[in-house]
Amino acid sequence: MSQIAEGWEIVSCRAGNARHLKFLLLQLLFMVPDTPPVYSTATWTVRQTATGMIRTVTAQSEQDAREKIALDLFDAG
Repeated sequence: MSQIAEGWEIVSCRAGNARHLKFLLLQLLFMVPDTPPVYSTATWTVRQTATGMIRTVTAQSEQDAREKIALDLFDAG
């Protein structure tokens, strides 16, 4: 298993749906400047190496996931 953050190893990573690509293409075609860009997300399932506790975190990149884990900002439930 590879570690994503200090003391946390990746169990799995599931990419979000590709629906964001359609919105991004429409934003580019119609040049809608007021609309914030839509980005894809992924959900990482991670296990704490010391306790074995499993948590999930949804983020836009591995770096974003690493930062959320460090700040203890895991998904609810």
